[in-house]
Amino acid sequence: MTVAVSACCGAEEEHAVTVSAPDSLTVAVDGATRRVEAITRLDESQVDPSTFEFVFNTIEGSRSGEGIALTLSGTGPTQNELVILVLALPVSLSRGDEYQVGETFTVEPSVSSDPLLWGPHDLQQSSQAGAAFTMATYSFPPAQYSVTFRAVTSSGTVRVTQRQRGWVELSLNLVFTDAGGKTTAVTGRAQANSERFTPACT
Repeated sequence: MTVAVSACCGAEEEHAVTVSAPDSLTVAVDGATRRVEAITRLDESQVDPSTFEFVFNTIEGSRSGEGIALTLSGTGPTQNELVILVLALPVSLSRGDEYQVGETFTVEPSVSSDPLLWGPHDLQQSSQAGAAFTMATYSFPPAQYSVTFRAVTSSGTVRVTQRQRGWVELSLNLVFTDAGGKTTAVTGRAQANSERFTPACT
């Protein structure tokens, strides 16, 4: 749902989008299950203005365009493990819709400006979803990510369980396979909500 904070001092309203897994995601890698706390917040300073407006307006209810990419990221059992899940979904996001996942694309954990993380996405099939899934470990110094799992194929479903202006809830049931044949299953709930707020007076 849209989060609003009352205005003060004549400051201009600002916008943001948060994508989260309220109960955490269940990630099963070759039979070993872990819980991943995942939440990602996108504001107007992080991406191109037109990209941000597309994401924000789609969560608000706009159906302009074909597909939208939304990102969930979080840490695994150890603080240096990063999990990135990107969902590419039809912009309609109507309650009750269920999308088969047929497209798999890749994102780099070290590139926060990767255009595949957020914004418009050209779906391979307009009625299906796409996904990217990567796990990596972070070390410093020097700052670097070592990929431990990168999906090259994906299957499963994304179902829209709740929808209203400024808020969408998704049920995820996904299976990813890397180039070596290792499989990872990702299940759980994901939510995306738009935020409207006014900076506090100083």
